[in-house]
Amino acid sequence: MQETVALAATVAASIALGCDVPQVFLVFLACLLPITLELVNSAMEIFMDLVLGSTYREEIRRAKDMLSAAVCLAIIIGYSGSFWIIFFAD
Repeated sequence: MQETVALAATVAASIALGCDVPQVFLVFLACLLPITLELVNSAMEIFMDLVLGSTYREEIRRAKDMLSAAVCLAIIIGYSGSFWIIFFAD
């Protein structure tokens, strides 16, 4: 939910700051990266819980942590890219 709100706010900011249509589209695509990875993260966690049950296993915890780290990196990359497009791309 937060990623969707951030996408809408970032796209709205790019429009308000006068970006042209291709730039707004690139901002939209950059903001889709975290949402996409969050969907993969959620699906993988559900799959792991379904297959392995609720028993604690260290390697599953590590896999889930790595998936969360991938989402974090996607947020950093996606929004850094969109801010670069908004403020520095000509």
